[in-house]
Parts: sequence; C-alpha cells; structure tokens
Amino acid sequence: MEYHPPVTLEGRHVRLVPLEAEHATALLAVAQDPEIWTWVRYGALDTPAKMADQIRRLLVDQEQGEGLAFTVLLREGNVPIGMTRFLGISRPDRAVEIGGTWYGKAYWRTAVNTESKFLLLRYAFETEGTHRVQLKTDLNNLRSQRAIERIGAVREGVLREHLRLESGRYRTSVFYSILAEEWPTVRAELLRKLERPWGRSG
Repeated sequence: MEYHPPVTLEGRHVRLVPLEAEHATALLAVAQDPEIWTWVRYGALDTPAKMADQIRRLLVDQEQGEGLAFTVLLREGNVPIGMTRFLGISRPDRAVEIGGTWYGKAYWRTAVNTESKFLLLRYAFETEGTHRVQLKTDLNNLRSQRAIERIGAVREGVLREHLRLESGRYRTSVFYSILAEEWPTVRAELLRKLERPWGRSG
C-alpha cells in the first residue's frame, strides 16, 4: 500500500487531480458561500491567505507520506470545484481515511460527490489493496451523514468531543467504514447511482 503522488483519477463527471498551489485562485472563487464551511474543522477557506495556507499544509502532509490530496475538477470546462483527500494513511494496517472534502455549493446534490467517492474508493481497494476505508463527520452534520450512508458505508459509532474546532467548540464525530469484502456490493450500488440522469439539482 503506497498512496504516493502523483495520482489522477478519471470519471465521467469529474477528474481528481493532484492538488497544487496554483489551484488556489480558482478554488477560492467557488469557496465563498459560508454554508460550505459550517461543519469544517479548520474553518472557512474564504480568503487568499487561508486557502494558500491550507494547501501548503496538505502538501506538507503529502510530502511526509501522511496524505494524498486532490483538486476536484468538473470535466465540463476543466474547472476546479472543490477538494478531497486521503488522510490517516496507516500502511501497516492497510487502512486509510477519506476526508477534508468540500465542493462549491452549486455542485451539491449532483453527481460530483458520488463519483468522487467512487473514484477514491476504487483506487483504495483496487489499486492500493486497502483493507479498511474510514469516513467521519460531525454529529450535527446530518447532510454529510446521509451522504456517507448513501455511498454504502457502515455506521460504526460515535466518538464524543474528540476534536477541538477553530471556534473552541469540541466536535463529536460519527465514524463510518467500508471493508474490502464489502467493496463489490458498494461498487455495484455506486455504479447504479451514477447511471441515472444527473442535473445541477441532482
């Protein structure tokens, strides 16, 4: 299990390309709606300085082998519309987490998240031979919980007040996972979802 850059993942609706500092300006343009950042641990990436600083942090994690970060491009126009990444890479345990995901609000309730998660999961299980993929979200973020459940992840439980947010609030998180033996079923269901007609209102 490697998770070494560069990795590009190609879908019908989106491309996941290696995150670069040069993507900051385009990402900032789709990052201005405050609702995007309601549940994000590190706060809003709504200024040039904040966006650049977050990208720097992610690229340092990547250089240290602790993450693998992507810019999500809409294939139509090759436009950056968000970010996602692998983190918490545990090579001895053959385990990884998918997280740090955000998209411009115009792309919520479209095929973007479903296909992005499909591409990440396919890479994890079929290329890297990962055994366990973890996802987690704020207990109060019901929209994210429903999205994770729709991709077929199993809800494992709740970890109470384990993350301190930028606001000072402690976050309680809901944990989910998908195991390698579950991937064929999850894969088939995600492909079925991606075959349906998708529009901007999804």
